[in-house]
Amino acid sequence: MLQFLIEKLSNHPGLFLFCRGVFEANFRAIRRTIREQLPAQPGGRVLDVACGPGAFSELFPAEGYVGVDMNERYIRYAQRHYPGTFQIMDARKLHFDDDTFDDVLVYGLLHHLDDADARAVLEGISRVLKPSGRVLIIEDIPTESRLNLIGHLLHRIENGHFIRTAEEYRGLLDGYLRQQGEQFFRSGFCDYYMASLTARQETASAATAARAQQAT
Repeated sequence: MLQFLIEKLSNHPGLFLFCRGVFEANFRAIRRTIREQLPAQPGGRVLDVACGPGAFSELFPAEGYVGVDMNERYIRYAQRHYPGTFQIMDARKLHFDDDTFDDVLVYGLLHHLDDADARAVLEGISRVLKPSGRVLIIEDIPTESRLNLIGHLLHRIENGHFIRTAEEYRGLLDGYLRQQGEQFFRSGFCDYYMASLTARQETASAATAARAQQAT
């Protein structure tokens, strides 16, 4: 029953943001982490992958921000309520040219995807990221405290079926991006793993060719 209600809420972006904000203390910890780890760059282009209803777009200059999500309702809501550019797009198939973005934000996406789909997302990010680019990934991890009953409950009813440990996230990221730092923190009742990354020095096309050669 609770899972059914969560799925229904996700179809109403404004209500979804409100309810999620209640459980995550209005996303204060998430916003603080984004400001600290991915500060806006004058004239920079930012890609927000799986941006949802667009709540974090206001942390970046509107003229350089692009949010993508495959949920049409989220994108329509974001276009009405937030600054920036929003496009309906599958994160596994990013339709942008190589070396387009200075920064990429990924919040709460990978724990919805199996390893194959997650790698497709990371492949696309590494391709569209400029050689000097930065990436911030924030993902759910298993609830740490046994006493955090609400956190455990949220994970049971939320439709993220691939919540990973930090070690498993590191394994996914390896080969696509260069890790610069990591943190663990709690946002309301939810525990998170944060990875601060940069592009590998090789070009996107060279990285793609190298991985294809390794697969043969």
